Amino acid sequence: MPRDTWNRAGGHGGQQEPDDARARILRSATEHADTVGLTLGCDDATIERICAEAGVSSRQFARIWPSTADFLTELFTGLAIQARIDRADTQTLLTTWQFLSSRGGDLRSVEGRRGVLIDVIRTAAEYNFDVVTASGKWRTYAALSTTILSWPEGESRARVLEALRASQLAFVETMESFYRNVLPTIGYRLRDDFHDDYQPFVVAAASVIEGLGVVRSTVPALVEAHFEITEGDEVETWSVAALAFKGVLDAFFELDPDFEPDEAIARLNGGVDVTPASAGEEEF
Repeated sequence: MPRDTWNRAGGHGGQQEPDDARARILRSATEHADTVGLTLGCDDATIERICAEAGVSSRQFARIWPSTADFLTELFTGLAIQARIDRADTQTLLTTWQFLSSRGGDLRSVEGRRGVLIDVIRTAAEYNFDVVTASGKWRTYAALSTTILSWPEGESRARVLEALRASQLAFVETMESFYRNVLPTIGYRLRDDFHDDYQPFVVAAASVIEGLGVVRSTVPALVEAHFEITEGDEVETWSVAALAFKGVLDAFFELDPDFEPDEAIARLNGGVDVTPASAGEEEF
């Protein structure tokens, strides 16, 4: 966002507050939200605690943000922007591609391709579920997404909603690119019913993972259960998250009868880039 949008001149000699004070307060507030949880209000005691942790006085805070609502608008907008990166777990994407590279030989048969897909789902889906939904940043994003509509209508709410919308679209685009690389490479194609549009699958898959994350906060025993499932001749242990993700994937994708394993193996050996944008590209 433009820096001068939020650097406010106070009534103390007309001087602007240094950027580092503003950044320290926002960093302290973000850590507070990640640790304690998100609320759409902020009392004086919380403001004082955040300022003390940032090494900034309450007077300095008031010169930067004339009202608590101004502060919360900037904070919530920043949290929404931050989620563009945090929801697409980079390590999961990299690990999945590295795993596929090690299993290239299995792509030469239908059974081998199904086995690779099952192994990816069982490991990557569960890992991604644990990493993403266990993080304080994701919980903050989820809470903000579900509660911001209780804010009064106006410019502040509209600004936060637009940041959340941009975050959601950026996440969908990142994951769409990832799945377009990975699934055809292991011999699966999107069913004709979806007209080469991967985005409904991305949204459905993310909703399963993140919805289970919400349930885990209240009844973790249900979400963290594991089951012995027979797949072919093998009995494997599956998490609820992996089983749910498998159901979504099977609803959208099918084996590709025109699959060329040698081309796929060459792509894997070439190291296709399926990672999201650098975290340094978005700051607040």
